Order: sequence, then structure tokens, then C-alpha cells
Amino acid sequence: MKLKPVLPFLETMATQVCNLSCAGCTNYSDLTHQGYVKWADIEQDLSAWLQVVDIPDFGIMGGEPLINPEIREWLRGVRRLMPASQIRFTTNGLLLNRHFDVLDVAYEIGNTVFKITVHTPGPEIESVIERVFDKYDWESVTEYGIQRWRTTNNLRFQVNRPTQFVKSYKGVYNDMTPYNSVPAESFGACIQQTCPLLYKGRIYKCSTQGLLRETLAKVGNPNLTEWESYLVDGVGVDDTDAIDQFIANFGRPAAVCRMCPSKRDAGAFIIHQAELK
Repeated sequence: MKLKPVLPFLETMATQVCNLSCAGCTNYSDLTHQGYVKWADIEQDLSAWLQVVDIPDFGIMGGEPLINPEIREWLRGVRRLMPASQIRFTTNGLLLNRHFDVLDVAYEIGNTVFKITVHTPGPEIESVIERVFDKYDWESVTEYGIQRWRTTNNLRFQVNRPTQFVKSYKGVYNDMTPYNSVPAESFGACIQQTCPLLYKGRIYKCSTQGLLRETLAKVGNPNLTEWESYLVDGVGVDDTDAIDQFIANFGRPAAVCRMCPSKRDAGAFIIHQAELK
């Protein structure tokens, strides 16, 4: 029996809607969006992919995933489909007090990294973080150079405090243009080097590229001829050769990386500030 190829990591959005607006958001969630992804839809897409690839590490993100009313079903459902895989769940934490039982679900399913990314420093988010610490007995651990805290069933808690974002396009949304960098140089500046996106059944190099077509349409398709070479439709579940090539290139530069800035483009590296919507 032929072993399935391994895609080391894959992530998807529970919603593109966010309660914050962060300039340079890799998922373009600083724009206004509506709706959320129903569990039945992602279950169908993920189940199909699990027939052809193994995914030992799966991420759930947004936008802000706590906005999705089915997020508990998401967590339990992903665990049913992927009983041995690590699940990563990323939130900005501002809605966690209202949905604190989601942490209980993460504990229930185990082998989960529950990550709060602090976009709004201050007493409110610090009290949420303290509440998480008070919930369980945590052991401090370092994994892959990352400081985390772990329970006995391998729920891990992580706090990220970004100070800088990388804006992936030149100008403003309604006049945005690509950087047209050298792929290896733009990849060297990328924070999504190993973060392929599952979106509407297809897998993309990253969320910034995978969501590009819809983002351009949303802001009026500015400078479309300059973007055409980056409007790649991703890999489909039946594209056997393309899947093998995609996996072989995991964690490496690709032609689409040219759309983003390199370290030479100092103006793309901005001080991180978030605003409530």
C-alpha cells in the first residue's frame, strides 16, 4: 500500500471577519468582511484532502475565529478527522472572556496549541491571559525555540506579542501594486514561510496569495495587469502531480513570493498598531 505524502502543516480560516483592523494583516482582515465558514463545508474539504495527504499539524485562524458561532464544532470535528495531529488555534483574545469554554474544548481534545496574539496591549488582554493561566496547572516548556506552557494532556498555551507587521503590497488598497521582488529575497522576509492555506477546497502557498484575487475584486481590481501573474488558483485535491510538487517545495520560495517585499523594502516593515472595528 502506497503511503500518502505528508504536508507538514496546513491552516485555514474559520472566518475572515475580525474585530480588529491591523495594517499589514496577512489575511486582509483589516478590510470589512461578512460571514463565517460552516463546519459542514470545511469538514467536506478537509476530509477530501485527508484521503490524499497526511497532515500532522493543522491550524485554525481568522480573522478572529471566536466570531464563528460553530467554532466549538470546528475544534471537536477536526480532532475526529485528525485524531493524532496537532491542532493550532490562534485568537487575539479580546472575545475570549465571552467564549471561555472554547479553552475547555481545546483541553478536552488535547494536543492543541492555544495561542493568543496580543494586538492590543493593556489591562484587558492581560487579565484574559491571567485567567487562562489560572484555569489549569501549567508546566513551562520550550518547543522549537518558542516559550509555551503545557498541561498533562498536551494542551499548550502560547502568547505572541508582535511589534512589527510586514505590509505585503505597495500603496493603499484601492491603488495597491506588487513589489515584484526576487523570490528568495521576499521569502526571506516572509512570516508565512511554512503556512499554506486551505481555502474553498484548494491549497495555496500562503493566505496572502490565496486571498489575493478576492481582495483585489473587493477594492476595485486596481492595477490588475501588474497582479495577473500572481493570481494562481492553488492546488486541487485531484491534482496528484501538483500536490507532489507543492509538498516538495514546502518551506521554500516560489514564483508567487515575488509579489511581497524583501528586506530591502524598508517601508514595508511597519510598527504594529491595531484598532478596534
